[in-house]
Amino acid sequence: MYKHIIVPTDGTEAGVRAVEQGLEIARAVNARLTILTVLQAFQPISFAPEMVPESFDLETDFKDRQQDHRLTDDHLERMVRASGVSCSHVVAEHYHLADAVRTTAEAQSCDLIIMPAHERYTLLGRSVDSETARLLAKSKLPVLVLH
Repeated sequence: MYKHIIVPTDGTEAGVRAVEQGLEIARAVNARLTILTVLQAFQPISFAPEMVPESFDLETDFKDRQQDHRLTDDHLERMVRASGVSCSHVVAEHYHLADAVRTTAEAQSCDLIIMPAHERYTLLGRSVDSETARLLAKSKLPVLVLH
């Protein structure tokens, strides 16, 4: 069975639920859990520098996002302590969540990825977000997508 599970979280409700479910699964199969927080680097949408507000500061934006994640991570840490599951926390910065999850999972010798899905509703029905689809396409490890 699985010995080392990784769960990425972005601080959203879906991400927190994924950690909760990851803790339950890890406890049930006596596995270790790694919680991965990915800080996605800012990517300007505009190609024209004059369209980016002068007041926008990349360093301040990054620090604000780090602080938001610290608050969520403190909450998750309390959940982990209460669960009794062996757990570690990794923080990574990457443009693509899926690539950060895949490379971290391989580096940490994980054998299961639990991915929170941020479902999108389209004219054709529900679909998973692009990062989940990217991970499913590129991962050599099994991926459990939570809806």
